[in-house]
Amino acid sequence: MPLFLAGLALGGISSGLTYAYTGNPQLTAAAGILAAIITWLGIASVIYIHD
Repeated sequence: MPLFLAGLALGGISSGLTYAYTGNPQLTAAAGILAAIITWLGIASVIYIHD
């Protein structure tokens, strides 16, 4: 559960910064989703490689 929340938090921060910089809601949504997915995949790959 903490990993899921970390992905959501990083996605939210990324979305907020993107919206503050561009003001484009579609780009903001894409940036937030990509940041969350990349966070989850990165953590999953570290766990998979460690095992």
